[in-house]
Amino acid sequence: MSLLDIKEKINRARFLIYKVKYKRGRHFYMTIFGLLFLIITLFTAVYINQQVEIKRKENILKSYYSENYTGSSKLNETTSHPDEIKIIADDGKGEYPWPDPLDDIEDIQDFSSSPQFKNTIKVYICGEVKNPGVYEIEDGARIIDLLELAGGQDENACLEIINLAQIVIDGQRIYIPSQEEISGGSSLFFTGGYSNDYNSSVNRTININTANIKELESLSGIGPVIAQNIIEYRNKNGLFRTKEELKNVTGIGEKKYEEINQFISI
Repeated sequence: MSLLDIKEKINRARFLIYKVKYKRGRHFYMTIFGLLFLIITLFTAVYINQQVEIKRKENILKSYYSENYTGSSKLNETTSHPDEIKIIADDGKGEYPWPDPLDDIEDIQDFSSSPQFKNTIKVYICGEVKNPGVYEIEDGARIIDLLELAGGQDENACLEIINLAQIVIDGQRIYIPSQEEISGGSSLFFTGGYSNDYNSSVNRTININTANIKELESLSGIGPVIAQNIIEYRNKNGLFRTKEELKNVTGIGEKKYEEINQFISI
């Protein structure tokens, strides 16, 4: 074998080696490009799927709120762009430009439970209490609530004669007597029943909003039937707002009202 033949075989071997290396390098780059294409295709598919899902949720929200809100005028009142609905794709929760109905319910509950929006009345409590005075208390409260608000009773107070469960009314005067007053037999506490409505020992009147049948019967010209009519009227229509409203009760005319006017109060 000549030297020329040996060189030719060596060159062929080198050519084969370079050819293999080239094919391997080309395959490597083709693999890289293939992976990149696959990743791009995958992200494109995910993006398209998200857009379809967003559109579906948007249609659901539009359909729901168009049924629960009265037409497009209601939507225009709540937002300047009623058709614009944003979707948060990260957690799947929707944001919409009008208030959540559940939030409205919670706001209403908070509004109604707020102290400044509750009906309150003013009642005067005096006598054997630690802090006598005029107190603002919730409408429908009872004497026991007012007594606690005034710091409680003194040691000499006599609570046995008082109906602590009685509901107080606006403008009422609650007097807590002492043990000496009760043991002394004061006529203020034992005449015509005890209704917890003290005006003065000189000018005692019957509170037509709190008086029972026996107390009403103590008024001139008021018998059991008319007294029962007053109770029924009060239960049906609520407390009397004025003394003149008593004339609406069956059996009480102008003349009878004038007879008892100075002996009643509200």
